[in-house]
Amino acid sequence: MWRKIGRFVGVILGWGVVLAYILFASHLADEHRAEQHIDEVIISMADSTEMHRFASSEQIRRQLKKGGFRIEKLAVDSVDAVKISDYISRNGFVRDVDVYATYSGKVYIDVKQHEPVARLLCGGLNSYITAEGEVFRSPQGAAYYAAVVTGAYRPLFGAKYEGAISQHFTSLVERENNKLSKLGEEFDNLKQKRSRCASRRSELRKDRKQGLFESDDDYKCRYEGLMKDIGRCDDTLKMYASQRKRLEQRQIAIEARKKKLQKKYDDFANLLTFVTRVSEDSFWGAEVVQIVADTTSTGEISLRLVPRSGNFIVEFGTLENEKQKLDKLHNFYDEGLSHIGWEEYRVIDVRYDKQVICTK
Repeated sequence: MWRKIGRFVGVILGWGVVLAYILFASHLADEHRAEQHIDEVIISMADSTEMHRFASSEQIRRQLKKGGFRIEKLAVDSVDAVKISDYISRNGFVRDVDVYATYSGKVYIDVKQHEPVARLLCGGLNSYITAEGEVFRSPQGAAYYAAVVTGAYRPLFGAKYEGAISQHFTSLVERENNKLSKLGEEFDNLKQKRSRCASRRSELRKDRKQGLFESDDDYKCRYEGLMKDIGRCDDTLKMYASQRKRLEQRQIAIEARKKKLQKKYDDFANLLTFVTRVSEDSFWGAEVVQIVADTTSTGEISLRLVPRSGNFIVEFGTLENEKQKLDKLHNFYDEGLSHIGWEEYRVIDVRYDKQVICTK
């Protein structure tokens, strides 16, 4: 029995020693961390090359300095990694930021960039767009080379917008839905007022009958007053009918705007799908340097492509059957231009089914 008690006491003492060591080591680590100061900030830009770069590590360093961040000589445990990360993330081109400090006195800032598929220089924009629909304005001095979309086409977002296009579309639709909701409340209030007015008119009409003991003169006087009140009710009901008509017109206008927003969003989604297809294709990604987007009289997007080869423009037309058009153009490259010559034509038109029309 005493042997068991001894073993039990030994185990307790052993764990006590381990716990004391952990606490002591933790205390020493905290003291070391409190005394250790940052002597170097290391910034790395992931996915940054000479051809694909929005900012350099030195630009990020200058940005932090301009924002009032003095990281060097700070105590290690005084580094606010979250605040630094949030500040750098204000750059629209930043996809993710990882900030951490080490006991050796180093702060590491790893910045990951968005990878856009095109630069939008249409409709007053100067922005980049990713395949996922994330748009951000072009940073000053950016050197990211991607296909360029120009032309008179205007997307559903403005020049200053940065963020996901889907979120912007949702917010616009919600704004219109809120208007519809408020309009519904106005309809309900108008309905209640009209109901009260109609009930009042009905009561007045019931009172038009002459009372059993009512004299002719009294009845005539009361009747004239009743008819005036009924007339006022009629005028009020007409006013309510006019108000209802205006509310219905506003409702129709809101629904029309929602449909227009949906179409603009769908059109841009189709354009983004096309641009992504071109950018990610090994051949077209290198061949197409500019996409000119305009809007037809029917509201459809119409494209012209500016290729790297030759001295011609490709009339591509709408995005309908876009894969077949690209395949047709590719075949014409292989079977036609490679034999005829790349400088022979000024315009190559692939808008029509099973045809390639060339203009000198």
